[in-house]
Amino acid sequence: MDGNSYHLGRRKQRSVKSLVDSLYANPTYYEIAFSYRDIPWEVEVMQEVIRTHSHIPVKRVLEFGCGNSPHMEELLKLGYAYIGIDLSPEMLQYSLRKAKQLGYQVELHRLNMVHFVLEEPIDFAYTMLGSLYVQNTEELISHFASVSNVLNRGGLYFLDWCVDFGWLADTTDYWTAKRDGITIDVQHSTRLINCIEQTFEENIELAIDDHGTSRNVKQRSIRRAIYPQEFLLISQKQGFEFIGWWNDWDLKSPLDGTEEIITRPICVLRRR
Repeated sequence: MDGNSYHLGRRKQRSVKSLVDSLYANPTYYEIAFSYRDIPWEVEVMQEVIRTHSHIPVKRVLEFGCGNSPHMEELLKLGYAYIGIDLSPEMLQYSLRKAKQLGYQVELHRLNMVHFVLEEPIDFAYTMLGSLYVQNTEELISHFASVSNVLNRGGLYFLDWCVDFGWLADTTDYWTAKRDGITIDVQHSTRLINCIEQTFEENIELAIDDHGTSRNVKQRSIRRAIYPQEFLLISQKQGFEFIGWWNDWDLKSPLDGTEEIITRPICVLRRR
């Protein structure tokens, strides 16, 4: 594959419900739907976190739930080796084609983020847009144990919107995205299932107008909310030290629990 690698890893645990459905089988629509992000700026924030808090040089970068790998190009341009983990073959093939078009080599694995191994360790790991998909405490512990096993000591784990600073509630959000003659109306909703088990149902629906042709794709997942104190306890027991968390990707706005969480809080851990 012209130096690129794409590995179909064996699944060692049961996968998340609705693992690969119509949404994750449509990478182009997914990419447009979530294109509201300022990717170069987000990579700048990640770079600042690395400069400030990493105890080791960063060469190999790993993304969990990489999907269409939106940060891949910027990271490759900075000289990092990019490794992505996802369970959707369509997403992985999409990212592989994108890397080939850019003229870069990447390493992609079809693996479950709950339990995985890599042949070579990595220096920095990240999860974006709340894509830490676990359904119970055992899976959360297993995830952090797996990350700890592949992340070099002194390396960082960067998490975007993965910790819930508010209690579970039913929510619905809407937005519209457009690109290249394609218009997508997005609806994202959550519904509480069990407050004791901290589980909720997440639904993402896309109403697509693709040059006059209408399409609808959906994604349904059952997930477990992750609250701050258990996040700290579980991660620390798996070999991480807490560096900090900040509101809305703003490194000048550390969270102390008294402020209103706007959106997309980020958290940083370091492997001891």
